[in-house]
Order: sequence, then structure tokens, then C-alpha cells
Amino acid sequence: MHASAGSVLAALVAVAACGNGGPAPAPAPTPTAAVAPVAPAARGRVVTASFASAALGVTKDVVVYLPAGYDAAPDTRWPVFYYLHGLGGDETNWIEGGKLAAAADALGLAAIVVMPDGDNSFYVDAHAPAPDYAACLRDGTGLLIPSAPKKKTCVRTAAYETYITQDLIGWVDATYRTIAGREGRAIAGLSMGGFGALSLAMRHPDLFAAAASHSGIDALLYAGPFPYERGKVTLETEPRNWGGAAGPFGAWVRGLFGPELARWQAHDPAVLAASLAPGRPAIYLDCGTEDEFMLHDGAQYLHDLLVERGIDHAWYLGPGRHDFAFWSARLPHSLRFLREHTSDPR
Repeated sequence: MHASAGSVLAALVAVAACGNGGPAPAPAPTPTAAVAPVAPAARGRVVTASFASAALGVTKDVVVYLPAGYDAAPDTRWPVFYYLHGLGGDETNWIEGGKLAAAADALGLAAIVVMPDGDNSFYVDAHAPAPDYAACLRDGTGLLIPSAPKKKTCVRTAAYETYITQDLIGWVDATYRTIAGREGRAIAGLSMGGFGALSLAMRHPDLFAAAASHSGIDALLYAGPFPYERGKVTLETEPRNWGGAAGPFGAWVRGLFGPELARWQAHDPAVLAASLAPGRPAIYLDCGTEDEFMLHDGAQYLHDLLVERGIDHAWYLGPGRHDFAFWSARLPHSLRFLREHTSDPR
């Protein structure tokens, strides 16, 4: 689920000056100390590239943030953070909406950040095969949003988990100077991408040292109550009922995961949490208390499950909606968290 950035309120300050009816005397000059010029903060650079994905059968675009110092240190290898977008988004969202480059520069982030295009896939290998590619290109057949750019969104095979964990990681490690191991790799995302980050990291603890979810679908099978009450949670046990009131969106998600409960459970972070080893991966969660999709309820449920299991994790629940006003404010926290749980450049 992807929402536009919230409005920012501007404050106006009125300054009043009063005189005594005549010209004011000029103030006596005071000596001032010389102030050394302040050098601007070093900045990384953002590049857009494309690569061929065997899992999808198409070429996909990817946006990459290269940290300050990357070009000047040709023998250095860097940790890599993967940041996933939400439903209806694309690879540009974290840069344009989340201002990720500015946040990374402000932190002096010494890491590569990779932002792939995940379409509306939930980052899973879909249960149903992809529709006819030619029909998709012609009229959007098989897409959640048929009006989406066809050449950008249509794929020959909807194997998005394989696309991320094999094709994308392999291409990044071959293209950039990365620390190409678990200790140098982390993943994060917002909304649908938060689900993807947690699910992929929990399903592939050999690939990712840490995972962060901003307003994510952290408990895929959470069915209530709304608002959340600890100890009173019910879970969906019949996938055919999932999202029944959500129209095309519910049908789309049911098509991705299929009719078997075991397949939903195999991707649900709240179910996968039961078998986590501490720190594999390190976990960060946040959500706004005014989330329009009530995702804070599922997030609180996963938080409590982790607490019950003694799994140390970072957790924030506070004011905010399902939008970039919330996500961009929380982004520095997830970047710091991932930095703290991955290797330094070497």
C-alpha cells in the first residue's frame, strides 16, 4: 500500500519593530571573531541502472545510492541495504518521497542503498503463473492496476522472491564493490515492502543480517481485534476469506499466495517469528498510530510475539499516518539500525 506524502504546515513568525518617533542612533560597532567557513557535508550520488532478471524474464530498473567516498576508495568494499517500496510504488519512491539520499548524507552513511522495482508483487514467487506477456503488454491483462505502464510492469514469470534473493543480489554484488555476505547485507521497506523485508529476511537468514519494516504488513494473517488487544488475537485460517471486503486488492493478494494456509504461514512474519534465532535477523519495526490500514495492530502483535520469545528488537509506535511524512521521519532510525547490525566498510 502506497500513500502520498502528508502535508507540512508552515509557521509564520511576525517581527514587530517600534521606534521613538525619530531616527534611532547607529549601534556602536563591536569586534567580531573570524569564523572559519564550514565545509558542506559530503554527499553520495544516486544512479539509475537496469539489469536482466532471469526470474521475471524481463529487464528491471533499479536506483542505487552510492555513499560519499565510494569513488575515491577503489579498494574498499561496502555494506548494502536493500529498500523496498510499497503497493503502487516503484524504485524511485524512496528517493523522491522518502528523500533517502538526503537522509543518508546527513547520517554520513557508509553503505550502498539499493532500491529495486518490485511492482505489486508482495515480493513473493506468485502461486499462480504470470498471465500472457503479450496480453499484458497490450491491455494490462493480469495487472492489479491495468493502467500501469505496461513495458515497466509486465513480466513473463512472477517469481519476485527469486528475483530479489538471487537475481538482484547477484547483480549488485557483481556490479558494485560490496561486502558480499550476510554480515554486509540488510533489507528494509515500507508497507508492502515492510512485509517483503521481514518475510525475505526471515526466510533467508543466510542472506540478511538485519531487516526493518516501516508501517509494514507485519502479520499477514492477523484478523483482529481492532484495536489490538494483547491475548485476544484471532488469525485468519481460511485464505479464501482473506481481504473479502477489499475487492480487487483482496483478490490480487489471494492470487499471489494461493488457497493453501501453509503457504500463507510460510511467508507471514508473525508465524516465521516462532522459529527465529535471536539476531537472525536483527529486527526493526515501526508504525503510526493513525495508520489508515490499521497496520499498527498487526505490528503490535508481532512486537509482542518477539517480546514473548525474548527476541531483542527495535520498536516504535507513535503518531503518524500511512504516508511519507511518517516514513521519511523514521527513515534515519532504520538506516542507523541497519548500520549498527552490519559490517563497516573494509
